[in-house]
Amino acid sequence: MSRTERFLGGVGFGYAYQTVVTLAGLWLTPFLLARLGGYEYGLWLVSLQLLAYLTLVDFGVLALLPRETGYATGRAGGAAEASGLPELIGQSARLVLWQMPVLLLAAAGVWLWMSAQWGELRWPLGLVLLMYVCLYPLRIFQAVLYGLQDHAFAGKASLAAWLAGFLVTVGLVFAGWGLYALAAGWGATQGLTAALTWWRLRRRHRGVLPSRLPALTWAAARERLGRGGWVSVSQVAQLLLAGTDLVIIGKLLGPEAVVPYAVTGKLVLVLGNQPLMLGSVAGPALAEVKAGESRQRISQVATALSQAILIVSGAVVCTVLVSNEGFVNWWVGPGLYGGFWLTAALLSNMLLRHWNVTVGCVVFSFGHEKRLCLTSLADGVVTVGAAAVLTSALGAVGAPLGSILGVCAVSLPLNLAAVLRERGFSKPMLAEALRPWLWRFGAVAAAACLVARNWTPEGFGSLGVAAAAAGLAYLLLMLPAALQDPLGIYVRPHLAPLRLRLSRALRLSNPA
Repeated sequence: MSRTERFLGGVGFGYAYQTVVTLAGLWLTPFLLARLGGYEYGLWLVSLQLLAYLTLVDFGVLALLPRETGYATGRAGGAAEASGLPELIGQSARLVLWQMPVLLLAAAGVWLWMSAQWGELRWPLGLVLLMYVCLYPLRIFQAVLYGLQDHAFAGKASLAAWLAGFLVTVGLVFAGWGLYALAAGWGATQGLTAALTWWRLRRRHRGVLPSRLPALTWAAARERLGRGGWVSVSQVAQLLLAGTDLVIIGKLLGPEAVVPYAVTGKLVLVLGNQPLMLGSVAGPALAEVKAGESRQRISQVATALSQAILIVSGAVVCTVLVSNEGFVNWWVGPGLYGGFWLTAALLSNMLLRHWNVTVGCVVFSFGHEKRLCLTSLADGVVTVGAAAVLTSALGAVGAPLGSILGVCAVSLPLNLAAVLRERGFSKPMLAEALRPWLWRFGAVAAAACLVARNWTPEGFGSLGVAAAAAGLAYLLLMLPAALQDPLGIYVRPHLAPLRLRLSRALRLSNPA
């Protein structure tokens, strides 16, 4: 399969996964609110953010592995020819095992640090932390699978594991297990993901995994940890950017305030993952292109990726603007809707962050981990500080406003400057890539804001009509931009078979 075919296969299964998760989540959240109550459910949402802090112990080893796998396959001309992959994976596994004592101490620290006011969460969170530590080394299988760009199976595995966790959670909640049910469901998802990805590597990519762990000198370990250290610092920044808003709101406004914030942002979070999936799936492919092709080719691929992510992100903004209030009212009741301005702030932050992700992918693919992580860290510090101040002054809407301030003042200008210093990129080229999207998005978004301020869809049917109308208007206006190069290079070949099938269907339906 070509890189484009692997990319599209991964995106397709990823979207299927997101669709199932979204539909099941529409039922699961009201179910948990009814069974657990807003206070306990808010505690669980905060606990997931606390759990994310443990990813900092990785020191960048697992985060770098997909890209290093992509480099190895790109230099060798394919995974089958990459004879150095088993040693690379084995050394990564040894480094992960060396980190286990630090991870255990960090998990104990999170558990001991937890606020005494959140006593109901202590033992369920302790169970989750224990499972996290035990399953952590097995994450290497998923990282390798992503690096090999076996995205279709990774999507299937994620879907199967999530469904298993969903069934365990629901069953145990019915049995009265409370927060322990959510902990057990989380563990089932993580464990099955590890088992399925290991099975895939053994069955489909047998020569990739080492038969034993290779020796690793301290000099080699120090070199790899040095490169991964910058990624680890970048992960600190990402947690400050994406994993602190609920903690800030829970601490300043109370756990009950977390629920309306999370509910109002549910569509933004779920649908906002769709554009991010494009960047995530394309990461190893960008590394492979960098290792084996010209700068001109790299700039073409990176610009096309930016166009695709912004087009999908703009569609999310326009559809959520017109439907979010009606969606929350239909889903959990009007008492939990955070308001139009919170929705607008969450969507604006999402769009700006997506643009920054596309620029950051290019910076990362050129190997500038140090610059990228320092930029992200500065952004994270500004975001957390601004979010805390603005949340105290303005309420929950201050959290996304603080993030907007961080990305506009720090990440976007610095990352764009880094991209422009690479040969093959220029200001006119970037402006030309954005211009066709920008005015079309602005027109549809302005109309969506006008509709949202004057009309709220009531009931599932009205919601569907509102979202479909906004999406169709956006699609019709944006299609010419998607067909322009460089994105058009990848879009047009996949639209041609659709046009052919449509013309055949029309001829069959009208023989005359």
